[in-house]
Amino acid sequence: MEINFYKLHIGGNDLLLVNQITKVTISTDVIPTIARDICKRSKGVGANGIIFLYSGKENDIKMKFYNSKGSVDNISYDAVLCSAKYIFDYGISGSKYIVINSDFGVFTVDCIDSTSFRITLGEASDENGELLSENSMYDFSKQAIIEGRSTVYTPVTLEDTGISVFFANKQTTDKKDISNYFRQLKKKRQYRTAFITIFNDEEIGVETYSQYYRRDNCFISAIAGVASVLNGLCDRELTIFYKSDTLFFQWDKDNNQIYITGQPAYVFSGSYYFDQEN
Repeated sequence: MEINFYKLHIGGNDLLLVNQITKVTISTDVIPTIARDICKRSKGVGANGIIFLYSGKENDIKMKFYNSKGSVDNISYDAVLCSAKYIFDYGISGSKYIVINSDFGVFTVDCIDSTSFRITLGEASDENGELLSENSMYDFSKQAIIEGRSTVYTPVTLEDTGISVFFANKQTTDKKDISNYFRQLKKKRQYRTAFITIFNDEEIGVETYSQYYRRDNCFISAIAGVASVLNGLCDRELTIFYKSDTLFFQWDKDNNQIYITGQPAYVFSGSYYFDQEN
């Protein structure tokens, strides 16, 4: 079976996309195996996940996202913005905004221009569901003892909970220990950790350390932006540098919504042969 695909990247994350809108040619039964094979960096194309686009109801688009392990993943804002880029470029939907359906809700993406797309991640809350406010008297920082060392962190929830730690030039082993500590704490929520460097009140750098297959750099950048504002370190509009890419963060004062604007781009397109017999 020949599978035509596009490879895109956003915020340092690379994803594959397969168009099944006009005609469904791939059975959902084999997609988990396809996802595992094609996402392998040694023998496949290489990616952190694969998007399948289908025709939805009322002329909208249905998105299904599989991670590199072949599982249907939870919300992936990276995948939504990459899908919006493809849909916009091929004139499948409107030019001002694009509606994308998924198993985890309906997403409306604002088309800023032909290269920039904006999505809302909702309102930020703490781990107990209380909405966060920049003007709150609440102490946003918490402390944990990790490998015998004190680590100060800020938890932020946007559907999932993320952990922000402010420091620069730490050893990779420190980042590994901190990331693993918060991953082991998870119960129903998935804790992912952002390591933040403050450049100035309008720019920050974000890093992660994770050997876990789930990546969503729009989410990581959003929780890093919220934490930076809450701790009085930055403005409500930020440029976020993530590896070689740039994302733009906004915490709207009027509606309290968190927005991320990204510039998904194509890496290449091609076809992949999948042997159904094996």
